[in-house]
Amino acid sequence: MEEVTRLGERERKIEELHRKYAPVVYDHCVRMLQDRSEAEDAVQETFLGAYRSLDSFTYGDSHLPWLYRIATNACLKIIRTRRRKGVALHERPQSVPDQERDPVSRLHFRRALEELLDMLDERNLQILAAHYVAGMDQGQIARSLGISRRAVVKRLAKVRREAAHLLEGNGEDE
Repeated sequence: MEEVTRLGERERKIEELHRKYAPVVYDHCVRMLQDRSEAEDAVQETFLGAYRSLDSFTYGDSHLPWLYRIATNACLKIIRTRRRKGVALHERPQSVPDQERDPVSRLHFRRALEELLDMLDERNLQILAAHYVAGMDQGQIARSLGISRRAVVKRLAKVRREAAHLLEGNGEDE
């Protein structure tokens, strides 16, 4: 009987979290995936994952960073599946407008970005997505991933150096 009551509590908690945070999680997933249909799938995966791991949530913490972490992982899984299937990245980050680059430069940029994403480990992908896609600051990322702010700063700096190196190299290939 206790198990049934506990199950009902879990369902109510997930429903409450879904009502409160689903629109925010959906926006996060749309920004990461740039595809509304895939974002809807990622939101479903996020709340299924939250349901499964609700017991591991540390109460006292905010639910949003926890849900962002689950959503980011769901989105990264979709992105990896896309790449395995040979589907190219949908768009570049919005910080590089099309008008400022000719088609050849855009192609070099896209290749460098895809190469960078292939090189990064899971943790660096999470940090990169949280910072550049979700717009989280370093402190928020550190709290949501359970690492120090300094580690986030160092990892972002390393990714920036690798990106700069790849962009320089790709621009000189031809």
